[in-house]
Amino acid sequence: MRQAHTRRQFLASAAAGAAALALPRAAWPRVEADNGFATFHSEPSLKPPTMTVNARTAPSPGYVFVTTLTGPGQRGPMIVDDAGRVVWFRRTSEVAIDFRVQRYRGKPVLTWWEGTIDPRGYGRGVGLVVDRSYRTVATVRAGNGYAADVHELLLTPQGTALITVYDEKTADLSSVGGPSSHSVLDSIVQEVDVASGKVLFEWHSLDHVPFADSFSPILDPFDYFHVNSIDVDLDGNLIVSARNTWGVYKLDRKTGAVLWTLGGRSSDFTLPADAVFMYQHDARAHADGTITLFDDGNGSAEHPARAIRIGYDLTTRQVTLLQQYPHPKPLLVAAMGNAQVLPDDGMFVGWGTQPYVTEFGPLGDVRWDASFDGGAWNYRAFRNTWTGRPATRPALAVKGRTAYVSWNGSTETAWWRLAAGAAEHLLAPVATARATPFETAIPLHGSPRWISATALDARKRPLASSRTIRVHP
Repeated sequence: MRQAHTRRQFLASAAAGAAALALPRAAWPRVEADNGFATFHSEPSLKPPTMTVNARTAPSPGYVFVTTLTGPGQRGPMIVDDAGRVVWFRRTSEVAIDFRVQRYRGKPVLTWWEGTIDPRGYGRGVGLVVDRSYRTVATVRAGNGYAADVHELLLTPQGTALITVYDEKTADLSSVGGPSSHSVLDSIVQEVDVASGKVLFEWHSLDHVPFADSFSPILDPFDYFHVNSIDVDLDGNLIVSARNTWGVYKLDRKTGAVLWTLGGRSSDFTLPADAVFMYQHDARAHADGTITLFDDGNGSAEHPARAIRIGYDLTTRQVTLLQQYPHPKPLLVAAMGNAQVLPDDGMFVGWGTQPYVTEFGPLGDVRWDASFDGGAWNYRAFRNTWTGRPATRPALAVKGRTAYVSWNGSTETAWWRLAAGAAEHLLAPVATARATPFETAIPLHGSPRWISATALDARKRPLASSRTIRVHP
């Protein structure tokens, strides 16, 4: 019964986190390090979780994209740099999950799911798509009367989104030793057109996968399948991961037929002992014909969490473990997690119910490792390149004899130019300071009555200016 216990712990904590939402540090002027979150003079409403970088050699270009489900600080999508310092943070009133860079209409965008998580294990919300100015350009909703679930939001080049949905139904479980009438969860895969919301494809686990394939105990409801990722294979068909059957399924994108099952009780392939995975997440197909996934092991001491890459032969129906990526400190992960293949064939891993995020090189060497100071859980973590230029103005505040300036989400700001004067409309440049994440402190000299700050790029060209504020004696 340990599996049911750990799963319920996760759901209770996630739901509690959602209810509580309302309620490298040298570069940051103020960090409540002992509390696990940062505070800023120029953005006093923000309290993003903080991270400690444990190892750093030669990480890939880009930033880290992550959200937290538990722990101190506020909830919301967060971009951090290689030193673990926040670049952008948006506080959300609900749970935010699965934050990453994707492409929509040919342009890079940020996406995440936002909504509420039911203690029984599924989400009800929407997918959000924002542009490089952090303005919402699309909202992804499930169709046919459903609400979008938390587990997947994958945009395609065709302008569609692949999403998960959970629906509670009643079924006869006598075939697996259960009652003749019992609540069950149907795992649903939908492909929707982002612009119109039209449902182009819908698949139900109850129509294709029997209860007998599940490793889950009969709880209320019986979450026998638990879909947790969707991907597109090379031929355009779908790759679907189901946590509670230990199975990865290939689905015909037109008919919904299960073309093959890899892993679990009804596997069409033979897996050697070192390739067997349990309660996996984030199954992804790759151009070289391999599959990667996060094998979380459900917190088993005999099966520590790892990311793996496997090869499979459709003729012999044999599977080969090609590479595995365990954390340097064996981690017991109860749920969640992901494994992102990087452009140079490295692997970026989020460890779910453990507070770690790790980048591995192609040979499995650790290139970057960080952990949340408050022990927070994260559903998935990603490394992506990103250029952000916020639509908002830079924020400026004065504390004592120091000006504090920030521009939440700007990746181009390299310098700050401070202007000051005796009158609001008679300002002249008085100082230029190199920008530091997230907030830059600039000493005030003399007795200026009014000040403003301008963000400059690496060549000291102006990007945007703050409001002019009065300096009180």
